[in-house]
Amino acid sequence: MSLSIDERISFIESLDIYNDPAIAAEATAASGSAAVNGSAAVYYAANVSAQMKARPGRSFSAFANDVINSTLFAQLTADAKYPGRPMNKMQEWYNCYKQVLERIGWVVMRFLMSEVDNANSYGSVDKLVLKLAAAQLTEGELALLTKTITALKHPKNSDAVRIFDSKAGYTNDASFQVGVASNSGGHTLFHISTHQYHSSDRITSVLFSTFGPSKVSFFTSNQTMLLNGDVYTQVRQAVLKRLGENAIKLVKSIDI
Repeated sequence: MSLSIDERISFIESLDIYNDPAIAAEATAASGSAAVNGSAAVYYAANVSAQMKARPGRSFSAFANDVINSTLFAQLTADAKYPGRPMNKMQEWYNCYKQVLERIGWVVMRFLMSEVDNANSYGSVDKLVLKLAAAQLTEGELALLTKTITALKHPKNSDAVRIFDSKAGYTNDASFQVGVASNSGGHTLFHISTHQYHSSDRITSVLFSTFGPSKVSFFTSNQTMLLNGDVYTQVRQAVLKRLGENAIKLVKSIDI
């Protein structure tokens, strides 16, 4: 059933969102080609329009990235309902995430998480994530995602990693998203892969943990989501209002 804009805005206003005061407020709105937003790391292809990227020196609420803010809003809503993202509530968390995305303008399929066989054999989380991405992305998109993840190893991106790890890691569990956003026919496409894993060892680096002898259970899903700009343009301000300072505190550019 199609929802009116008023119904979508009422839905946005009715939701609880998770606020984490522990995140440092000095983080700044994203600019450039890649960013962390909460538990997601995303590269924005060159053909994404200017409206979809925040600009340095301007108000974050005026130019905040549509992909960043809409998916961050869905993250924080799901976190409010399922705090800590427990492994036994993994599917419920993503069902909530999907519902929110749909109501604010995304066309989304169900996130069906499947377990990766013998995850330990890949050596580390980043290697496994990129191997899985190779089956979803074009060669060019994979190169962009590889560049983004590799950049997060550099000390200059430590603030972005700190935000990512604080939202994606929970002692022995981790839940995160990576992807590439692009523009097609005036609409935004987001090639997203979602990941959740449990390790017998404490997780100190969500993306760069090495498996070694630790026992790891790793689950993944991927799809291409499409943002209906005609819808999101009309609910954008409601999303930004609910996000408030989270749109600054939980977003950080990745210096490629």
